[in-house]
Amino acid sequence: MRFEPSPSSQLDILKIGQEEAPLVQVDNVLQDPSALVRYAANEAEFSGVDSNLYPGIRAPMPLDYVEGVVRALDPVIRNTYRIDGAKLAKAECFFSIVTTAPSDLQPLQKVPHIDTTDSLHFAVVHYLCAAQLGGTAFYRQDKTGYESVGPERAARWIDVRDAMLAQMPEMSGYMASSTLGYTQTAHIEARFDRLILYRSNMLHSGVISRDTPLNPDPRFGRLTANPFIAYRRP
Repeated sequence: MRFEPSPSSQLDILKIGQEEAPLVQVDNVLQDPSALVRYAANEAEFSGVDSNLYPGIRAPMPLDYVEGVVRALDPVIRNTYRIDGAKLAKAECFFSIVTTAPSDLQPLQKVPHIDTTDSLHFAVVHYLCAAQLGGTAFYRQDKTGYESVGPERAARWIDVRDAMLAQMPEMSGYMASSTLGYTQTAHIEARFDRLILYRSNMLHSGVISRDTPLNPDPRFGRLTANPFIAYRRP
């Protein structure tokens, strides 16, 4: 099975928040995006995630897709983020489906997060689900003003985050557009076969409304492909 890029894809570069962080958005990514959904439904082996705080299940993705996405996005990343001298270090990719009920969330799953403080690490979300299942939002931590967290900001960000968590109502669920201590700076709506890419150190969260179906079936749940692409300086 091959996952060919669409000749009608549309690329946009957005600027997010006061920091004006670049965000890459591509619509109409694949010629046949439904092939990925069929693969996820018929061949992928999903399981719970123990090693991080993703609120759901994940499965490895076909290598052909991973190689194609990295090959297509590499020049876009280099040009957009001005990292021409960096070398591609690692690429990982997972199918992901949100399945955790709001009442079962761990505290850290209720607030915006980063994937790493490394500015040469990039996260991708390729939406393979209906628009109403929710996109991705980006946030500013009100007390610090941080919209991204590099190594020099990490300790302060964690201190303020944990203080806010201590004040959060116990029955709170997924992030809302206005959550104690945070201001939403952008909301990228989900769209079937839309892909977004951003630095992994940006504060972000999936947009999961209270009425979002948390269906583990890839054909009906909030299925996304999530490549992570890392570079390093020579």
